[in-house]
Amino acid sequence: MPPKIRGMKYTLVIVGKEDQELLDRGLPYEKFLLGAQNGSAPLELSTLESQLERHQSIARLELVHIHAARDHLVLTNPSILEVTPEESNALYDSIKDILAEISSVIYRPKTLPGKWFIEADKLRSLSTVHTLQAEGRNIDVWMPADTDTPGIAKQWRKWQNEIQMIWFDHPVNQARQEQGQLSINSIWISGIGCLADIQPHSVLAATEHLHSFEQDIYFNSSVNLKLMAHHLGKPCLTDIKSLDFKNTSSLLSLLHSEGREIQEHWHTALDALRANEISTLEIIDFPEGALRTRQITIKDLPKKSWAFWKKAPYLQLEDILD
Repeated sequence: MPPKIRGMKYTLVIVGKEDQELLDRGLPYEKFLLGAQNGSAPLELSTLESQLERHQSIARLELVHIHAARDHLVLTNPSILEVTPEESNALYDSIKDILAEISSVIYRPKTLPGKWFIEADKLRSLSTVHTLQAEGRNIDVWMPADTDTPGIAKQWRKWQNEIQMIWFDHPVNQARQEQGQLSINSIWISGIGCLADIQPHSVLAATEHLHSFEQDIYFNSSVNLKLMAHHLGKPCLTDIKSLDFKNTSSLLSLLHSEGREIQEHWHTALDALRANEISTLEIIDFPEGALRTRQITIKDLPKKSWAFWKKAPYLQLEDILD
């Protein structure tokens, strides 16, 4: 396909409508971004550690709060903990001997006090899920699981239990509780993989620009897409106008601003299609966890009314997604 024609396509990837009861390990949009391995930890660390090797196995360790429900344990969204650098340092010092057993290489980015990263050759066979998938749910289902090497998950749980016992009555948590804050009582591992494992969907590899909203507190799609843009060496836009739609891919969550911002964005994309600024509007979503793709051209848009003073009706995004 000639570059000029290929560049007339705009792709809109919608997340947030997936069936949240699915038990697949890994969110559908993570697999779209990263490939089957879901190795998000090295992708995140690579933006901070320029010397990270392509085949260096990395895992993410997040400082978390786990609370007891009636008959199971539940993970709280780590972002609400607002871990300070001082708290992170103190908690690290209390368990550094345990961490030394797990890995000889530990990264503690100053800009991310609630996250540590480790070289994870010993743990490479573990299947893990991001806190975004496990939060608010029974963690028994989402704990690390063995794949091809038995016993690794059991060993991780042993280390995790030891850390939880040390942190249970740690001075950091005593101070947090006195201030009415949730304790930092556990650690969560996720994103194991290496940069060489990352296989973004062909749509992302072919597009020239990536786009997401500035903030997305639900699926964190803006952060993930910026990481992928850095990895691919492509610009990531947070605001686009009609003329910027050509050869651009957006990753947007329906839960962002209750979907209102997406509706406005959708109408702008349709206007660009009507104005022939793009020739194709591609929609990708993940019903019941499966990737679905549809192509919309100007022929698919509602025809303008005989009443010339009335604006042509918009094709509704909800109808397409349903």
